[in-house]
Amino acid sequence: MRRLVTGILLFAAVLAVPGLRGTAAAQNGPLLKDAPLTHLVVITPDMAKTAKGYGDIFGIPTPEASEVAYELPNGKKEKAKVAYVPMPNFYIAIVQPTGKGPMADHLKKFGLGLWALGVAMDSNVDAVRTELVGKGGKWTGGKKGGAYAWVDFRNTPIGATIIVGPSAKPTMPAPPKEQSSLFGGLAISHVGFANTDAAASAKMLIDVFGTKVAEPRRFPPQGAFPFPPNMWTNDGHVMTAMLMQGKIGLEVIQGVGEPNPWSHHIKNQKGVSLMHIAVGRGKIARPEWLKMGQEKGGKWTNGGVDSFFAYLDWTDTLGIVIE
Repeated sequence: MRRLVTGILLFAAVLAVPGLRGTAAAQNGPLLKDAPLTHLVVITPDMAKTAKGYGDIFGIPTPEASEVAYELPNGKKEKAKVAYVPMPNFYIAIVQPTGKGPMADHLKKFGLGLWALGVAMDSNVDAVRTELVGKGGKWTGGKKGGAYAWVDFRNTPIGATIIVGPSAKPTMPAPPKEQSSLFGGLAISHVGFANTDAAASAKMLIDVFGTKVAEPRRFPPQGAFPFPPNMWTNDGHVMTAMLMQGKIGLEVIQGVGEPNPWSHHIKNQKGVSLMHIAVGRGKIARPEWLKMGQEKGGKWTNGGVDSFFAYLDWTDTLGIVIE
């Protein structure tokens, strides 16, 4: 029972207050307007392998998994194993479905990868869920009058499930106080989506979250995008926009000119989807950061030694790209 309660805290919140929609929402914007981002969910077929990999790159003991069961709208429950990767202002939930339900369906269709983005909401969960369904999402998790909700936007320009859940983190070890390994102890700055139409994705995210309008722009303003040597196209660029949801950004990126990292990701994930998080390199110099990342199984796919950013891609093993 204790494990079940701990797992439910991943998506749980104070009991929802139904019916809070209409005039207030219309006047004040979407109900998620001031809700902070809390976590990402990685779906994996192999908890032991994935948890060990995250422990390595975050410089923490291998996250321990517990057995959980999540409420579904049809009255059934989906069983899973869940483990957590702590960050100073965020966390990553690693989930291996062990029963039938939306997460198992996602794993079967898309394989290892990022499934959902968590948003803190300690009340009005029913009202938020209803609003999100009205904006094109599909209600897949949590029960009416319950404590949490999953709303699936995978087949939209957002490309991910949104989890409406608690502001409090579930029980997990504290993040390292100082940088450990590549990413341990570093705070997240933004979450990245790979898109085929940056304008459409930004528009839908603004509609759902109520963020300040930010029109996609070309990067770099002129010339070619900085890719690693002998990789991708030689004359591509991106269309990108950064939408701030509290202190964490939502970055939409559309690669222009193929091949490129985003079109490659979209092809492998069978559609637009969550792709990366940005945490930086902390105190590690860029060349050493790239060297360490590749030694730990990451693929250098973007930016480089002379750029102010770079991607290390663990999509094939950990389901994530880290900038």
